Parts: sequence; C-alpha cells; structure tokens
Amino acid sequence: MWKPDPPGKNSMNSINNVKLRKGLWSPEEDDKLMNYILSNGQGCWSDVARNAGLQRCGKSCRLRWINYLRPDLKRGAFSSQEEELIIHLHSVLGNRYCASLPISLKYTYKHG
Repeated sequence: MWKPDPPGKNSMNSINNVKLRKGLWSPEEDDKLMNYILSNGQGCWSDVARNAGLQRCGKSCRLRWINYLRPDLKRGAFSSQEEELIIHLHSVLGNRYCASLPISLKYTYKHG
C-alpha cells in the first residue's frame, strides 16, 4: 500500500532549504515575474521562478502569468460584436460553440 512521504521529506523545498511563499502576490513579485518573462521568455517555469528571484514554485508563476500578467490579456466585458458572435455560435452549435471562437476571444479574456 502506497503511503505519502511525511511533510518535508525528499521534497525540493527541504533539499534546497528554501521556504516558498504562498498566498497573495505582491506588486514587487508581479514586477519581477513580468520583467523576467518579457526579457527572457517563459521557458521552464521552475527555472523562471528561481532565475527571476521569486520564492514561488514554478506552477504558481505559470498560473500568475497566464491568468493575470500576460500583456495580451483583456479584462472586462465583451464588445457588442464579440457578444453577438458568441450568442450566434451558441444558438447554432450549442455548448460546442467555444471550439469555433476565434483565438482572440478564446484565450485573451478573463472575467471577474
């Protein structure tokens, strides 16, 4: 029967004695991540976290970039044209409408 290792045993954090931050991101962390990615590209996210000088895991950096910091990310309401397109596609295709959306709508909007 498989048992998980006790906390801290054989984890990357215990090997490197680095305590990773959790919770809310500070504006300084956002700036570090944004500046690093814009100048060096994305690459391996665990390397990005380390090389950018962040005490975050790679997964946390990747999610922060994808969901909040990407320069092409749009926030807010759809334009009237975009809304009409979505309604039309949904009426024709049902819940499969998303597969027919232009990439600009599919991946660049975050609502909330």
